[in-house]
Amino acid sequence: MQKEKNFFDIYKLSFKGKVRDIYEINNKLLLIIASDRISAFDFVFNDEIPGKGITLNKLTKFWFNKTSQIFHNHLETNLKIDDLKIPKNYIDRCILVTKTRVVPIEAIVRGYLTGSAWNEYNSEKKIHGVSIKENFSKYEKFNKPIFTPSTKAVVGERDINISFEEMKTSIGAQLAEEIKEISLKLYSFAHEFAKERGIIIADTKFEFGLDDNDNLLLIDEIFTPDSSRFWLYNNSTEEIQYESFDKQFFRDYLISIGWNKEQLKLPLEIKNKLMDKYNLALTLLTK
Repeated sequence: MQKEKNFFDIYKLSFKGKVRDIYEINNKLLLIIASDRISAFDFVFNDEIPGKGITLNKLTKFWFNKTSQIFHNHLETNLKIDDLKIPKNYIDRCILVTKTRVVPIEAIVRGYLTGSAWNEYNSEKKIHGVSIKENFSKYEKFNKPIFTPSTKAVVGERDINISFEEMKTSIGAQLAEEIKEISLKLYSFAHEFAKERGIIIADTKFEFGLDDNDNLLLIDEIFTPDSSRFWLYNNSTEEIQYESFDKQFFRDYLISIGWNKEQLKLPLEIKNKLMDKYNLALTLLTK
């Protein structure tokens, strides 16, 4: 008897990203599988973090559903994943989405002065090349969230920070304004939602795409530990723990060992600590 074909016998990989593998179902639909790969500083490691893709996928689906009333996303609900004969051990890693033309911009929103924005401000009193008059301290909350876009580089190359004016020149003023407005609205909603559950979203990034009718859609992942900076927040004392429980933990580890951008075997302790942080985010946000 001939073995029944499964998803991977029928569909071929069309794109391999840093973390996600993309399969074309037809000319309108894609299946995205979140792997356990991890990247840092635009470098993808061969050694994987078991369970990472499932956690990211659960959070992404949660947030897509939670924010769907604010803005449309690419999550497809008309066709069930079960119909695609995907092996059971992949089901929790998958989302079925509308195919789009990706807008080549990382839409970054910052609510607090930290990370690369702090480094630039501390040395040049600028953020993404824009002069800042106010005197800020590290970790300080901005009066209003700020929009700091970057280019979206291909795998293996670095994203480049750009000004909003450069973004408008790159993709057109109308589209740039729409992406900025939506990004700020999404961040403000998620910041308050997460804060009530004991998490501060310090900053985050979004990606967008255009469908066949040139409608703008939110795509990829949103408000995950891979795409956002999370801090623990105590609602009773209003205290923030600035030790990140997101991918920044992994970046800090690489810096501490003097990593030289070569493949390495990741210690089990680091893998476990990272997944403890990712799973805590999942638990707090979706409880």
